[in-house]
Amino acid sequence: MPEESPTSETYILGHHSQEIHRLRLQGQLLNPFTRHLLQEAGISQGMRVLDIGCGPGDVSLLAAELVGQQGQVVGVDSNPAALAVAQRRAQEAGFSQICFQTADIHELSVEGQFDALVGRLILPHASVTKSPLPHLLTHLRQGGVVAFQEFDFPAHQTSTQPVCPLWEQAVTWCIEISQRAGVDTQMGMKLARMLMAEGLPAPQLRYEAAIGAGPSWLGYECLTELVRSLLPLIVQLGIATAQDIEIETLAERLREENRSLGSVARLPVLVSARTHLA
Repeated sequence: MPEESPTSETYILGHHSQEIHRLRLQGQLLNPFTRHLLQEAGISQGMRVLDIGCGPGDVSLLAAELVGQQGQVVGVDSNPAALAVAQRRAQEAGFSQICFQTADIHELSVEGQFDALVGRLILPHASVTKSPLPHLLTHLRQGGVVAFQEFDFPAHQTSTQPVCPLWEQAVTWCIEISQRAGVDTQMGMKLARMLMAEGLPAPQLRYEAAIGAGPSWLGYECLTELVRSLLPLIVQLGIATAQDIEIETLAERLREENRSLGSVARLPVLVSARTHLA
C-alpha cells in the first residue's frame, strides 16, 4: 500500500508514528525490488536524484548508495515527522549527499535540474485530483531517468495457495477501503499509460511480488500493520468492526493459519517502470 504522503487529504493511512513504522517494515520487503529498478534505470555515481513522497527515506537511502558522495539525493514529502526519521537515518548511514524538503509535490520548488525522478507507491494518492507528473518533469534534465513503482491488486485472484481465508479477508478489507476512498488499486498496470501520456517513451516494465511461507516471514506483520493503519476508516465506513479484526492478534493468527495449511502468501504485485525524458 501507499509508501508516502503527498497531502493529508489524499493519504488515507495517516501520519502517525505507527504508520511510519509500517512504512519502514514494508521497505524491508520492497527494497530489494527498488534497488534493482534503480540500478536497471542507470542511476549511478555522481547523479542528482529527486525522490518524491520519500516518507521515512527508504528509496532516498538506496539512491544515495548508488550516486555516492559526489552525487545528491533530494527527498520530498509533506509529512515532517516522516522526514525527521529519514534525516536521522541518513545521518546514521553517513550520507551527507541526502537532503530532505517538506513540500506538496504538486507545487514543488527546487533549484537546478535532476538526472533522475523516482518514486515508490506515491502516484495513486498524488493523482487523486490531478497528476503531479507534468510539474515534476520540469525539474528533470533532457534524457533524465524516470522510475516509479506502484502496486497492482489483481482482480478476483487469491493471494495464498492453498487459500488462507484470514489472509484473503485482510487483503479484501484493504482493497475495499482503498477503493471507497478513491485510491486506484491498479495503478501499477496503469503506470505505462500514465508515463506515455506525458510524452515519455514506452517504459521498460517489471512485474514482481514479495512472497513467503513459514513462521519467520515478515509479510504477516506487514499486512497486519497495513490493516492497523486503515482500521479507523474500516470501522468508520462499516466494512468491519474492531472485534471482527482483533488487530492485536492478527499477525499471529495469519502466521498460524499459513503454518497449519502449509501455504505460500503473496503481498500485492509491484510493477516497476523505467523510462527517460526524451
